[in-house]
Amino acid sequence: MEYALPTAPNPLTQLGRTLVADTLKLRRTAALWLALGGGALPVLLNLLIFYFKGQYFVKPGTNPWPQYVGMSWQTASVLLLPMFVVLLSGLVVNLENRGGWRQLLVQPVSRGAVFGSKLLLLLGLNAVAQVLYVLLLLAAGALLGWLRSDLGFQNHSISLLPILRMLGHTYLATLGILGVQYAVALAFRGFVGPLTVGIAGIVSALTLLRWEYIDMVPYAAPTRILGMMKSEPQFSAAAALSPAEWYSLAWFALGVLAGYLLLLRRPVTD
Repeated sequence: MEYALPTAPNPLTQLGRTLVADTLKLRRTAALWLALGGGALPVLLNLLIFYFKGQYFVKPGTNPWPQYVGMSWQTASVLLLPMFVVLLSGLVVNLENRGGWRQLLVQPVSRGAVFGSKLLLLLGLNAVAQVLYVLLLLAAGALLGWLRSDLGFQNHSISLLPILRMLGHTYLATLGILGVQYAVALAFRGFVGPLTVGIAGIVSALTLLRWEYIDMVPYAAPTRILGMMKSEPQFSAAAALSPAEWYSLAWFALGVLAGYLLLLRRPVTD
């Protein structure tokens, strides 16, 4: 009697199972807490600034929301957001660096499913963090209307469309960093290496902001898109993609390709 070997699950099934397993691994990890709470810091900083010094930023009788949202977005985008993506990428990949790769790569799933699962996880966590940031930002503004009624938050409103546009621009601007850092994290065997590369990239981007080709630097993209936002006379954001976003998408594609090749070459015994 002949017995047929069991057929391997189709690629989508493998990806789904791997994604579920990776999601379960996130419980009680620093990566999950970073994604859920990372957006709170810039919101808290801006809340305190407007609570104690709001009268210096808001002219009497004017709508405080545009200035408030614009300042908070600048605080988040220049340094905190790039550092968040660097930390998130390193933490997610580092979950496997203590023997996890050896166990993971011998499982009956393709390396493409393993790679795609962690990539989707990073993209999802990045999106969740930025959406939570916007929700916290709006909630903190409403709280200021109660704590500092003299600023006038409770008497004015802000259009959601430009905020959603900036959210989309910001997400695209972070993809270049995410793709590069994902590949870098796969190239190293620990957390310190990717963190060092990320910090070096952020510092270099801030140093080269006046360079004519700065749009090509992925770590500068979250800062570069701030030029698409205007806070006066009302909050607005351009709809078209900026050059920095297109370069960010290109870096993302390059990073994904490099990361996939690195994972294909990783030995099972590593």
